[in-house]
Amino acid sequence: MRGLLRMKHLIVLVACFVFIFSACAFAADGTSISPAKAEPSKAVTSKPPKEPGVSITGVVKEISDTMIMVERTVKGNTETIKFVLYKPIEQINAGDKVMVRYIKRDDKHIATMVTPVIAKRIIKKTSPLKEIKPLPAEAPPSPK
Repeated sequence: MRGLLRMKHLIVLVACFVFIFSACAFAADGTSISPAKAEPSKAVTSKPPKEPGVSITGVVKEISDTMIMVERTVKGNTETIKFVLYKPIEQINAGDKVMVRYIKRDDKHIATMVTPVIAKRIIKKTSPLKEIKPLPAEAPPSPK
């Protein structure tokens, strides 16, 4: 009986040693001897805030290489706005309907984009009336 009890103690003691040494071996695998390298932080660059752009639609009254004058009507009031152009626009002439996106700086309206407005035609397709053909008269059944 004593031998059996010693054997159990020995098995438990060996199991504990194996568990402790295997835990130490796994812990030693994950660590490195050299110090951790710090990566240089990437500086977060933020974009400057965009200035809010406004757009209007109107008719061109005057146009030159550096200026465009657009007349628009809002709620029955007609107003003429003068815009500064950075580059000349060749496709637009006086009398054309345009949409102008602009920003306001130093009490000047600076056009950022000028696009012509094309009126859309709404064409309703009417389906032609189908001729209604009368059904052929049924012939009375012939007596046999």
